[in-house]
Amino acid sequence: MLYDKSSENDNIIEGFTHMTTMNKGNLVKGVTAGVIGIAGATLLSMATTSDVEAATTGTVTYEPGATTVWDNSDNPSPVRYLVKDQTVNIEGQKQHDGETWYNIGNNEWVPGKYLDVKEEQDKAQAQASQAQAQQQAATQTQQAPAAAANTSSSAAVQTAIKAAQSQIGVPYAWGGATPGVGLDCSGLTQYALAQAGVNVGHNTVAQESAGQHVAVNQLKAGDLVFWGNAGATYHVALYIGNNQYIAAPQPGQSVEVQSVSNYFMPSFGVRVL
Repeated sequence: MLYDKSSENDNIIEGFTHMTTMNKGNLVKGVTAGVIGIAGATLLSMATTSDVEAATTGTVTYEPGATTVWDNSDNPSPVRYLVKDQTVNIEGQKQHDGETWYNIGNNEWVPGKYLDVKEEQDKAQAQASQAQAQQQAATQTQQAPAAAANTSSSAAVQTAIKAAQSQIGVPYAWGGATPGVGLDCSGLTQYALAQAGVNVGHNTVAQESAGQHVAVNQLKAGDLVFWGNAGATYHVALYIGNNQYIAAPQPGQSVEVQSVSNYFMPSFGVRVL
């Protein structure tokens, strides 16, 4: 409740009107205080209290007069007054008829409409937003290396496949490792992967250990595909996806694209890229 500065010499409180209470003091149904400069102001004893977390201080905003601080008894009465821009600590709050009342300590209460607690609430919201932004930035930082690695791997796969495709039509040559002249099966895969920056050696058994073994039904473009038992393979090719691979088949043939089939089913794959 408030009083007008122009009437400082007058009595501040004119009187309290009729008040009706419920049993055990649970709720004062109504008490109206007439205060100089303020008409029809009502304070009720409030039933529930909640702690204030986001807003911890309040600043008085009422300018024409002082803001009354009330006790919380069944017979509410003013205990002191606050002036504009005075700051108080807020220890709790209550609701009555849609209005918020703040406990400023010692069970003293002030109507929320006369306090500005928005600044502290905004600070809490800003801190929460900042924490969220930092978390998002950290997540993006963690994801960036993985994304870069995936991009790099994809580029290497395409490089190896294009290198193998460039040798289509080159004749098979036993022990051949000369691009454009003659290649055997492991010579072709050695050349293709070397263009992607990977050295796998020039024989099938050495190439088996160049990466992670995978099942035929898990092959991906860029994988090596082998025929024969591990440690004793006799043929290798470069898988290019869509159930196809590029190989230097055998003497009398040239490098070409072939399809996986039951007639000549690969034994396993090795993921190098």
